[in-house]
Amino acid sequence: MDGSEWSFDNLNSICWAIGSISGCLPEQDEKQFLIHTIKNLLSLCEVKKGKENKAVVAANIMYVVGQYPKFLRTNWNFLKTVIKKLFEFMKESFPGVQEMACNTFLTISQKCGKEFVIRQQIQSDQLEREPYICELIRNIRDQVAILQDQYKLVYYESLSHMIKFEEDLNIRIQLVNSLVKHLNDQLIQYTSSNNYIDLFKDEKIQQFFIQYFRILQQIVQPTGYAFTQSLIQLLPTYNQIYLFYSQSIQQQVIGQGIVVMGWYTVKKQRAVKKEILKLYATYFQHNDQELLNKNYQLKNSLVIPICNLLEEYSQSINEQKEPELLLTFKYMLEKFLTPIEDLVPLILKGLFDATIRLISQDFNSYPDHRINFFEFLRSCVQYHLVALFNMPQDQFKLMIDCIVWAFKHQVPNLQELGLDVLYYILQQVNSDAVVANQFYSLYHLRLLKDILEILTDNLHASGFKHQSQILMILFQVASNQQITTKLSNEQVGSNLEFISQYLVTSLYNAFPNVSKQQTELHIARMFQNLNNAHNFRQELSDYLINLKQFQESNDHLKQPENKEDLLTPKPQ
Repeated sequence: MDGSEWSFDNLNSICWAIGSISGCLPEQDEKQFLIHTIKNLLSLCEVKKGKENKAVVAANIMYVVGQYPKFLRTNWNFLKTVIKKLFEFMKESFPGVQEMACNTFLTISQKCGKEFVIRQQIQSDQLEREPYICELIRNIRDQVAILQDQYKLVYYESLSHMIKFEEDLNIRIQLVNSLVKHLNDQLIQYTSSNNYIDLFKDEKIQQFFIQYFRILQQIVQPTGYAFTQSLIQLLPTYNQIYLFYSQSIQQQVIGQGIVVMGWYTVKKQRAVKKEILKLYATYFQHNDQELLNKNYQLKNSLVIPICNLLEEYSQSINEQKEPELLLTFKYMLEKFLTPIEDLVPLILKGLFDATIRLISQDFNSYPDHRINFFEFLRSCVQYHLVALFNMPQDQFKLMIDCIVWAFKHQVPNLQELGLDVLYYILQQVNSDAVVANQFYSLYHLRLLKDILEILTDNLHASGFKHQSQILMILFQVASNQQITTKLSNEQVGSNLEFISQYLVTSLYNAFPNVSKQQTELHIARMFQNLNNAHNFRQELSDYLINLKQFQESNDHLKQPENKEDLLTPKPQ
């Protein structure tokens, strides 16, 4: 304290050490130790001259406080004092202080949030008039006014984490509505104006929209279902903003050409659209599946209005189709099950054709659409497979073509997505003998050829494990007595005989460097190991190494297996 050993490094080191022993001392000792430490740090902050020195001390105070949530939870008066001190630090203009104050406020809200949503005890027989969160929400307009835009997001997120700790859903809903009220009032003021068309074209208004929807994203992540009422109330307004900017961009493209998509003003308008879709996606992603499916009214008040955006996606030019819409419906299908089953075909129709036209032109353009589309397909397969099987035959075939195209792609994450989607489809198909017979009569031989193709080239090595899983399923299908349909129009004999002969003939013709007898032996051993994924994969890797296709590096053929892979049952 006398300054003889003062340096930034020394202070940082000792505060880090103090933070690292959190929870090591008995509760009473830790309380005395922490209070003494904070008092000394506050005194140091007072005596040190210069903004930089004060900023370093303040940052260390905030760090130490954030490392002792257990103490804060049991000492409300001290916690409340800390919060007020953080608010003082938020007013500081020195670089880093405001950021550290907001981040510490977030940490405390995540670890001590429950203390803010209950009425605290003032005296032995007296409680505070209201939970502290109510006061924080009332003063939020003044508090965020001093913050930079990026820290406003952190502040709203912090209050949302506090609200999350409220156990009563109705009170959580009221708190969320209070939290967003002043933001919504400002939004309504703009959207209900008589000259809203001119306002929407103003860059400052567009920036307000972007910040507004980003704030809501931070609110909805912790609060989830409690945000539903607020979202439904303004959903028509959000869609109005979305469609306005979509039409505005479309008109500019018609008038000036596709070059306008690179203009700053158009990018700003697209940014508003993207933030709206991110809000929808975030809402579904962080929501409670059980609560959503219990509320059947949400189909008309929430799902259908969002589905109305499908027409805009389908009709807009390629450069204007937002990949975030695919993620929105991905998360929607994951959370809404039975209540929207009849809407799934509509969603598929709205997204499928338009996206296929977009990504089927080449292998590289629109990468975000490609990844999000297969993420969307994976969710369809996992949660709404019946709707996929009820698609028109030509559309279903096109979907299989897309999946094959994906796992043949050279980008690893697309390969993995394609293989994942196919794996989920095969698992679901195998659970129903009738569906399995119909599916494999059309696609078994084609999928077998495609999997063998990527297994035996040098371009898809990273996906070997997933490829071998799918190949084993296809082998199991050939040996499954419940699959009575023929797997090819040219088939003679049983499925097992036909597929075995087909494999030997096609592989030997393609790779004559491995003798026909060796090929037959490898195929026979793979069929013998259909109940053991490890042995099947090992036999497959031995065969591929024998092909001498991977002489330079065979590491991908020797990937470690999970314990659950060692024994994989046949499909029923």
